[in-house]
Amino acid sequence: MVLLTRPLSQVGNLQSLLDDSDLDYVLFPSFEINKIDTVLPNERYDVIIFISVNAVIYSEKCFSQLFVEPLKIFAVGPTTAKKLIDKGVKVDAYPLENASSQELLAMPECGELTDKKILIVRGKGGSQTLKNSLKAMNQVDYLEVYSRTPCEVSRLHVESIERFMQTPDGIIIANSVESLFNVMKLAKGIRSYHEDDLKSRTLVVFSERIKVQAKSMGFENIHVTPTPSDKGTIIELLKQKNKNIT
Repeated sequence: MVLLTRPLSQVGNLQSLLDDSDLDYVLFPSFEINKIDTVLPNERYDVIIFISVNAVIYSEKCFSQLFVEPLKIFAVGPTTAKKLIDKGVKVDAYPLENASSQELLAMPECGELTDKKILIVRGKGGSQTLKNSLKAMNQVDYLEVYSRTPCEVSRLHVESIERFMQTPDGIIIANSVESLFNVMKLAKGIRSYHEDDLKSRTLVVFSERIKVQAKSMGFENIHVTPTPSDKGTIIELLKQKNKNIT
């Protein structure tokens, strides 16, 4: 059984893939995504960087005002790029495999940015890596279009964790460090011993950075998906399932 920790509004595609792969799961959302009111900066930008799929979704109504030519569009990873492309937006640069600020910064398209006006579209708060790296040679602004609000314990959380704990080979999915922290907090809030119980389970994460953090929290059986995507998640889940069977 898989513990799905994504926001309920964004778990549909992965649910379908799990159903197709005959993988059982329960829903245990770690946080909610909420659109926030924002004021568009009164600037014309040379480059706009989208930090996540949510950044694309919650800024779409602003595209006509933001996309003023000449302009280049960057994405932090392939999933975000695909979301833009699906909406008819040409993406000029993005890491082809792993979604990370570091990999985007390592691309020549980013290395060539000098004296440019850059807008980073993202959620409220989060990593400063992109801005800190680019602002030395450029003007860098944020457009924050959504917020992540940690979930409170609900009946769904209680029912899901109880079902999950009945399966000793259950697998937890964590797409971010923030998500993992919230999952542990929710589980502990339901029953204090669930925190240690979860640490004994298999954990599937999107990146080495999350793996390092998870290890520091006490997890031991941690696996990184081959790609930070729904498809990559399914590949790793099936791999772990087959390992448990054998």
